[in-house]
Amino acid sequence: MLTVTVDQFVSAELDYLVVGGGTSGLVVAARLTEDPNVTVGVLEAGKYPENDPLVNVPGMMARAMHNSEYDWDLRTVPQKYVNDRQLPQSRGKGLGGSSMLNLLAMARPGRVELDAWEELGNAGWNWETTLDYMKKSERLDPVKLSPEDAARFAAVPNLINYGTNGPIAKSFPPHITECHTAVLDALEANGLPRNLIMEMDTHNVDSKTATRSYAASGYYAPNAQRPNLLVLTEAYATKIHLATTANGLQRATGASFDYHGKLYDVQAKKEVVLSASTFQNPQLLELSGVGDKDVLASFGIETKIDLPGVGANLQDHALVPTVVEVDAKVKSIELLFDPAQLAEQQELYAQQEGILAGIPSSVFAFMPGDVIGSLDDVKRWKQLSSISGYTPEIFETTQPTVKAGIEKQYDILARWIDDPEQPLSQLLMFNGHFPVAGIKPDFSKRHLSLLCAYTHPFHRGTVHISSTDPAVPPAIQQNYFSNDADLDILVKTVQWMTKVYDTEPLKSLVVRRVVPTGGESEEELREWAKEMFATQAPREYGHVKGRSRRRRAGK
Repeated sequence: MLTVTVDQFVSAELDYLVVGGGTSGLVVAARLTEDPNVTVGVLEAGKYPENDPLVNVPGMMARAMHNSEYDWDLRTVPQKYVNDRQLPQSRGKGLGGSSMLNLLAMARPGRVELDAWEELGNAGWNWETTLDYMKKSERLDPVKLSPEDAARFAAVPNLINYGTNGPIAKSFPPHITECHTAVLDALEANGLPRNLIMEMDTHNVDSKTATRSYAASGYYAPNAQRPNLLVLTEAYATKIHLATTANGLQRATGASFDYHGKLYDVQAKKEVVLSASTFQNPQLLELSGVGDKDVLASFGIETKIDLPGVGANLQDHALVPTVVEVDAKVKSIELLFDPAQLAEQQELYAQQEGILAGIPSSVFAFMPGDVIGSLDDVKRWKQLSSISGYTPEIFETTQPTVKAGIEKQYDILARWIDDPEQPLSQLLMFNGHFPVAGIKPDFSKRHLSLLCAYTHPFHRGTVHISSTDPAVPPAIQQNYFSNDADLDILVKTVQWMTKVYDTEPLKSLVVRRVVPTGGESEEELREWAKEMFATQAPREYGHVKGRSRRRRAGK
């Protein structure tokens, strides 16, 4: 439990102040307070959902989405290339941040992707160095399958890449439907082989308790009684304090925050660690005078540090859904809407089994360009993998240093487009009817959704303040589909999915196509995709979407 009052917090002699008690903030605080001579304070705008089943019960986690108590529930500005839609951008609000709100899938980037960080100029940031820390954070449950079933389910992890003693539990799905191997077999028949070196998706679920394993349960709860770890919830940071040093540089010395309608200041003797999320970090920096001087000047904010990269280079993975009705024997998530079936699942959950003990997913597949597209398609995507692939106005206000960095990213992306070992799109399996605009699910039926997403976004956007009032959300401009490659890759993936659904053994499970119907032209699919397009987070829906992992051989 939390033990400090606001008065105790502001009067404490803090060495470090962590602004944001989310996924990374709690890790930093826990690691720093391993030294008993260091005092760390954590400011968190949300609450601590310690015992809330909306957070802790895996099969209920999506019910916290769009809940103002746990979700900032931000929105983009109207997206010009997505029919002026304003898309939801969920972010966790509470101890644990988005690890408290996310949909529990654990999927790492590949070696080539992490090595690209170092190639972009970040010395020491690569697969080898980050792998050590990924392993340190986790404890992987053993596979509870026979060797034959593990191979059939593509659930054979390379144990050298996984940790066994870390604070975050990783386990395999406890509920696997007939669709699992049917999807794998159909994918394999369409040019995407199983990769037994990689594994069926792991979830951040503690299989011993069938509860979410996340930053608050793994890094905060075991250390909550440390006298040198002070956490204040419901405290919304409004500004970072900066002081000019003897050499003329700026140093962060503390922060202002709102606590139940009253403003307070808190100081830190050594460092301020800003971990307030992708969207609210730039907002806090700009409110404090750190950012692009032109942006700051437009709001009358004095520039303390001219840093054009603040709020720039925004990217997002996004998807479109494909949904089919499947055979009634499949135990998809719709059965939770039947009182008798729900009661049965609740009994299973008491034994750490069934749908509620995990997320309704078990397949996560990655497709390279040569699987979903023709040689001409791949050639076109390669031509679009540059700033010249954009409409001109996207980069009209981008500062030269930022633009140069984005160009370096595109040089790397271009190499991956025709590389048969690098994925351009992915499938996220959901055992149920994923929410689709304009369609009310029939919960008396059983459904399967295979969500089509792109893996390496070509769009680039921004997030900047929209007001000098800290309570006003920032302006999130994702520029979705501003590079046509993103839309084209999604459409080609959906078209490829038509073949997958028509391939045995999956074909025998499919009763009918729900959306799309399968008869649409490519141009019709492009317009349909603009209406169906969503970030990789669920829309308002009673349950969850899940993900699992599968890669091409050699990836």
